[in-house]
Amino acid sequence: MLDDLVGIGMRPAHYEQLTNKHVDIGWLEVHSENHFEINSEATYYLDKASERYPISLHGVGLALSSNELLDPLHVHNIKKLIDRYKPFSVSEHLGWSSIAGQHYSDMSPIPYTEENLKHVIARVDQVQHILGQAIAIENPACYSEHKNNTLTEAAFLIELQAATNCTLLLDINNVHISSHQLEFNPYDYLASIPNHIVSELHLSGSNKLLQNNRITFDQEHGQKVTPEVWQLFEYYLQHCNTIPTLIEWDTNIPRLSELLREAYTAQKMIVKSQRFKNAC
Repeated sequence: MLDDLVGIGMRPAHYEQLTNKHVDIGWLEVHSENHFEINSEATYYLDKASERYPISLHGVGLALSSNELLDPLHVHNIKKLIDRYKPFSVSEHLGWSSIAGQHYSDMSPIPYTEENLKHVIARVDQVQHILGQAIAIENPACYSEHKNNTLTEAAFLIELQAATNCTLLLDINNVHISSHQLEFNPYDYLASIPNHIVSELHLSGSNKLLQNNRITFDQEHGQKVTPEVWQLFEYYLQHCNTIPTLIEWDTNIPRLSELLREAYTAQKMIVKSQRFKNAC
């Protein structure tokens, strides 16, 4: 069972260490798009890693909320990876991120409206039909709200899951960022998401920056998990079942030992939470 195990992202800086011997980690996540080219160094090392660890595929390019036509080649490339590696999880960002052939930041505000909900439901259904399985959808980090919103983000995601039978990848750092930028209570947000529809958690760090006398955040995932995110994770564990959890660190890649320390911290918190629940 992976429910109480913590994973890390597989990055080039750690390819040799992760594949030359078994590292004490629950699983590895890879970005799907990095492995579309079969005859590549990245795929060579993923082949080796998949012999040692469970694999999760995380995509960033489908632009599920975009009005652009869904790229069937992109989806079929993900399908090839599923057939090759049999990942325990396949996930994708909710962001719109593309228009007129140009790709933009997935942090741009998404319309949380009934109209866009129907659109995203159709897109997710189409992707899942091609892949032959359910996928997990990640909540975005929002820096501003779309002016036409009629639904909360939580309500949008819950209705999307109910209509498509997808699951949710709950990024707790994204909840933290959005709650600060949009001024809502992150604990209320976490409590509003039914635990049974969440299949994976992401934990990461983000830098606070000062822009025009307002604190904002970068989205580089290039540092340790922040205290605020650890606190939200601890709260989530107290109120919900344990779920496969990823330490997400995409830039300023540290030594593997430092990344593993973050993973072990998460694992200790999971074990502590389980012991507390068992004692009650």
